[in-house]
Amino acid sequence: MAEPFRAIGTTPAKVDAREKVTGSSRYGTDVVRPGMLWGRILRSPVPHARLRAIDTSKAEALPGVKAVVTGADLPDVRYGFMIKDERPLARGKVRYAGEAVAAVAAVDEATAEEALELIRVDYEELPVLSDAEEALASSTLLHEEWEQYQAIFPADRKGNIVNRSQIIRGDVERGFAEADHIFEDTFRTQVQHHAYIEPHACVAEVDPKGRVTVWTCNQMPFVVRAQLGEVLQLPLSRVHVIATRIGGAFGGKCGIMVEPAAVLLARKARRPVKIVVSYEEEFAAGFPRHACTIWMKTGVKQDGTLVARDIRMVYDTGAYANFGPLCTGNCATLVMGPYKILNVRVDAYCVYTNKSIASTLRSPGGPQATFAYESQMDMIAERLGLDPVALRLQNAVADGDEWPTGQHLDKVELRRTLEEAVRVAGWAEARRRGGARGGGDGRFVRGIGLAVGTWRNGTYSTGAWVRMNEDGTVLVGAGAMDLGTGTETVLAQVTAEELGLGMDQIEVMTADTVGSRTTYVASRAVRAAAAQVRQQLLQLAAAELEARVEDLEAREGAIRVKGSPAKAVALGKLAGIAHKLKGGPLMGEGNFMGQAPHVDYQRLKSHPTPYLFNPTFATQVAEVEVDRETGNVRVLRLISVNDIGFAVNPGGVAAQIEGGVAQGIGYALMEEVKYDRGRVLNGNFMTYLIPTAPDIPRVEHRLVETLADQGIDGVKGIGEPPIIPTAAAIANAIYHATGVRIRELPFTPERVATALRQAQSGRR
Repeated sequence: MAEPFRAIGTTPAKVDAREKVTGSSRYGTDVVRPGMLWGRILRSPVPHARLRAIDTSKAEALPGVKAVVTGADLPDVRYGFMIKDERPLARGKVRYAGEAVAAVAAVDEATAEEALELIRVDYEELPVLSDAEEALASSTLLHEEWEQYQAIFPADRKGNIVNRSQIIRGDVERGFAEADHIFEDTFRTQVQHHAYIEPHACVAEVDPKGRVTVWTCNQMPFVVRAQLGEVLQLPLSRVHVIATRIGGAFGGKCGIMVEPAAVLLARKARRPVKIVVSYEEEFAAGFPRHACTIWMKTGVKQDGTLVARDIRMVYDTGAYANFGPLCTGNCATLVMGPYKILNVRVDAYCVYTNKSIASTLRSPGGPQATFAYESQMDMIAERLGLDPVALRLQNAVADGDEWPTGQHLDKVELRRTLEEAVRVAGWAEARRRGGARGGGDGRFVRGIGLAVGTWRNGTYSTGAWVRMNEDGTVLVGAGAMDLGTGTETVLAQVTAEELGLGMDQIEVMTADTVGSRTTYVASRAVRAAAAQVRQQLLQLAAAELEARVEDLEAREGAIRVKGSPAKAVALGKLAGIAHKLKGGPLMGEGNFMGQAPHVDYQRLKSHPTPYLFNPTFATQVAEVEVDRETGNVRVLRLISVNDIGFAVNPGGVAAQIEGGVAQGIGYALMEEVKYDRGRVLNGNFMTYLIPTAPDIPRVEHRLVETLADQGIDGVKGIGEPPIIPTAAAIANAIYHATGVRIRELPFTPERVATALRQAQSGRR
């Protein structure tokens, strides 16, 4: 029997707990530099216009103003994650209300704000395309120069189409001909903001030699460095990015937003400049979840076998591409559902509009796809007279099956998550107890619904190093930002497990121009680095103890002879020997990159994200109460069962599940950035509603740990999957309670009440 793990698989106190509860953590807004100025950004009030002229003279003359910059102060360079279509400050044209036009630096915030009001911009307003379907069909181009834009993948672009991705498996038309029933539905999802507490903030400093240092609350400081070097035309050796603690991100703080303006101002003023955006700016110029429309046609045999699925998706990416093609591609890869369907066609459009730039938000593409296919799965089950669980089990993918992209699947635990969720929920009894038919004619009715979702694990590379100090303590550097998820704690656990040390002997550094990855990737890189240090320790100890390396083990701060624990040498002593006598400090380096699985490129076209790296599955069951008079929906119970492989830190896993579910409930019931012809209408937390404590039920979670004996090698990601099925499960629960199917998110009281009234009038 394998020896039990000592550090991983436990829930120690978080390594950053003391600094956070004492208020000593340094966030972006906490950075202060000598002689620092305050920066502010002037943003376009109109969603689409040509810039005829920008007059900054009055702002420059205002006492206390030290620098004013516009797009003319930057090299004429475009940047972007997947399509290079954006400039840090607008030149020639603005494409959304909130686009940065100019920036000022002054001795205090009030002066900077006053200076913005003195800048005069002559806008020639242009037609506004605020609907993705409208933009898809329009001859008005939002980017007249789109053919000149560089793409980092073979994008299929035309007009306002950023990219068109396709997946084709089998023969969809033949599949429909063989079907006994055809289901055709359209589903719509909304724009959701990350609603992190901390807004974007940075401080920029430029030394006399032109070297740039930026402190920023960003998830991806390496990307910030690369993009700053690109737009400022600086070698990366002259750009230093220091990531501060992050007060929430969820995918919304990837790459540059305010950093280029801060650097330009600092360079011009020859003083450090801090920029902290307001929350109105966050809603106007942040990077929310994409709204999308999904048309889905599914062919089914009488016995419930799915035989064909045809899907058309239109993703609204806003004014610039950003991560849009990737998010659209994610949705396209997932939208057929985790089901065995031999005939599939997915046609996915990522489209420019005159709205805020949409980007990544926790599981980008997952909740949208799952809302569509899981809503329709319940509709299929009802028409065929099947239990929704039975229909899913009948069609669920398993080990050895093939995803429509051509990827062969293994480690598939979908069935186990589904069976465990319905067991915990008491599914059969709850279905009989509630529902539109069994709930009576009272004002409040209850229902239960479920949904299953799929996600992938880490897809990019990361690196790490481990250094043992001469006293036996350890310093770990890793390419993984801790966004409050406990990454630093997990990496300390991994190091402690490998070296046989206590957690208090390890310090983790993750905040100085490093990349951003999750436990799935970063833990493997750290373990590889720690393993190198461990091997060096074993070799040193073998000489000290006159033993063979294979007879030694690392335990309790020492290298010990197996079976003779008293025969040992402390790690501190070995580290001291290495420092003074054996060539220097004990060091190890490691890196990890998920290996892309095989896909069939004959089935794909212009698809940037066709892979499911080590796929993970989740099932959720929601019980709701619906007020038939007001339309208010209350979630009474939420059960989440996740395929986790192995939980390195079970407490951290539970926190991630609860947080993801909370965001999923917000997505399902209330959160929506509203626009009026491209302008944000509810850009603050008075009008953009997010769940509070009374809105969140106790989340009952269960873990499927089939790979627990493999330790780190059995890890699957948990940060993103918990949000994926939530809205779909709630949608199905609302239908069970009321008998009314709503195909558009969110399920606000107004939308639910309207649907109930329409259904009632239709029955009369």
